[in-house]
Amino acid sequence: MRRLGVALAAFAAAAATTAATSAAAGAPESGHGHGTALPDGAIKHVMVIDLENEDFGTSFGPASPARYLNEALVPQGQLMTQYYATGHFSTDNYLAQISGQAPNRVSGNDCITNTTTFASTYTDVTPGTLDPDQARYPGQVDGSGCVYPAAVQTIGAQLDQQHHGAGQVAWRQYAEDMGNDPARDVGTPDPLGGTDCAHPAKDGAFPNRATTTDQYAIRHVPFLFFHSVTDNAAYCAQHVVPLGTVTTGSTGDTFQGHLAQDLAHANTTPAFAMVTPNVCNDGHDATCTGPNTEGGHTGGLVGADLWLKHWMPLILNSPAYRSGSMLVLLTFDESALTDTTACCNEQPGPDNANPGYPPLAASFGTLPPPTAPGQYPGGGRTGAVALNAKWIQPGSVNDTPYNHYSALRSYEDLLGIKTGGSDGQGHLGFAGQTGLRPFGADVFAGRTTP
Repeated sequence: MRRLGVALAAFAAAAATTAATSAAAGAPESGHGHGTALPDGAIKHVMVIDLENEDFGTSFGPASPARYLNEALVPQGQLMTQYYATGHFSTDNYLAQISGQAPNRVSGNDCITNTTTFASTYTDVTPGTLDPDQARYPGQVDGSGCVYPAAVQTIGAQLDQQHHGAGQVAWRQYAEDMGNDPARDVGTPDPLGGTDCAHPAKDGAFPNRATTTDQYAIRHVPFLFFHSVTDNAAYCAQHVVPLGTVTTGSTGDTFQGHLAQDLAHANTTPAFAMVTPNVCNDGHDATCTGPNTEGGHTGGLVGADLWLKHWMPLILNSPAYRSGSMLVLLTFDESALTDTTACCNEQPGPDNANPGYPPLAASFGTLPPPTAPGQYPGGGRTGAVALNAKWIQPGSVNDTPYNHYSALRSYEDLLGIKTGGSDGQGHLGFAGQTGLRPFGADVFAGRTTP
């Protein structure tokens, strides 16, 4: 772990050695178990926020346009310089963070089944049966598709099996703009506005393009790709909800909706939360069809930074965060498409020998098709910021390699999930890979008194 000032001075040198660092990062830490280096119960809440499609240097380098991210958030937490995505495009990376499932040829292609119209199809993984070689493919199911059978668990299902305090929802997915246009998004009407559990019918198409009033993208809402969530409509509507809205003003911001309500009290803050901005505010769209958080149409890192500027104070001022019991991980789903590096001995799944190569890349001419297994091993280096009011040293920099599977393993450990999973110790899918290292004392060094 390093201090931020030292890291910035060494930025250029670090960038030059990224490839060597990535290769060295392939060796996992030996052993199984729970290695987060914190007392049991120290972290009671985990919140994951994904932005979109940027490499580490663009997001965190000296020329980054994301000033709030770099000047306000990074100094409050830990910059994880060697955090990696596990695939390209979006959908597979989101799935990995909650289930440990590896990209298949359809999920790794954003479920796009028509390369002319770029329409995505809400189709089941077929055959969806557990791969017989579990030593090689822990927790992985065979076949291609985007919607996983009911037997495939998420961290939400794991938390449902635990006892939680009165009034606390075990987990929630908050999706911005979900149900702004019910005819487009589908779902169940939510009393606070929008719709809950918004997904198409089986084998139905779902939109990939935003509208002026609705910039919701189901491909960034991973819990809706599991029958274990969607088959019970009432259960899904309780757990997959619209984010809510912020009204900005010179005298301060005003929030409405589920996230603001839930964060108002520690006992109503979910144990696990995933927050998904819309495709303008997560930085996916460079020029936004609808408005960004401040009413303009600038997207990319600038638009994402505006969203962080207004929403992160709500999160960091919440009782759960201020108590030191909440970990917030802010990262990016994947790096630029040309960066297909990986870390942490990432293994391919049984259906896709090159997790970093989406088949649609051939249509874009971005990457030549692979000629051998492992040619495109992962989703590239994105970096991440870890924030906690008690256990993370502000302004620290961590060069230890982690990826989306490492992060899932860490969340499971921190939240006390110790049984089941692909390794019998509570880790789902590739989060249960032998030797995979969870966040440890390098992340949770504690705060020092000035």
